[in-house]
Amino acid sequence: MDMAPHRAVYAMGLSSIKPGAGIAAATGTMSYEFDDSCDGWVVENRIAINYAYTEGGQVLSTTDFITWESKDGLHYKFRMRNTRDGQVTEDVEGSAELKGKGQGGVARFTRPEPLTVPLPKGTMFPTEHTFRLLDAAKSGGHSFWRVVFDGSGTEGPYEVNALIGVPSRNLGAVEVSPLLASESWPMRLAFYPVSSPDPLPNFEMALAYHPNGVTQSIVQSFRNFSLSGKLQSVEALPVKRCH
Repeated sequence: MDMAPHRAVYAMGLSSIKPGAGIAAATGTMSYEFDDSCDGWVVENRIAINYAYTEGGQVLSTTDFITWESKDGLHYKFRMRNTRDGQVTEDVEGSAELKGKGQGGVARFTRPEPLTVPLPKGTMFPTEHTFRLLDAAKSGGHSFWRVVFDGSGTEGPYEVNALIGVPSRNLGAVEVSPLLASESWPMRLAFYPVSSPDPLPNFEMALAYHPNGVTQSIVQSFRNFSLSGKLQSVEALPVKRCH
């Protein structure tokens, strides 16, 4: 089964918190859209979380992240913007190319300032990584390690270590959408910046992935807290006629 163009919406909430994190509550939404632009894959991800702090006060944090990736996995464009209460705190934009399959390449940032980052041999862009990760799961693999560049920050590529669990079927999920009719694999992905010697990952994600690329649930784990996303709706996007 190929990756299905789709739009999914998740209700986000606080999943766990460590002492001293300073966060009392977190609620919001995440929308994820994966679409076929004929010449590539377009991903639009928007997260809006309202954080309440233990010492009082609230902040609305938003992340808008849009990417385009060529179908051969060698060309990539990205734009990310973070805001806090409407004020832009981070604005990242650029493009990246690989010399060939399994080869290295270069990423060029135009925002927040011109910057060139080398990409090591074997680097993948996110959609190619998802394809290969699902291939590994379908063939019975239990782990998948790769270097991935997504352009979400200027620190460069990440080493991504994925653990793949035993597939299972959620009998009630098909009532939400036919896109959820298949089994899904529980996966845990840990992200380690290539540029950092820190033995601990920058962040982790736990996902329930269907063979068509739809994620039924998601947990994002940061150093001091984690957010969980519960799927609210998912719909297939119209299939484009590409010549």
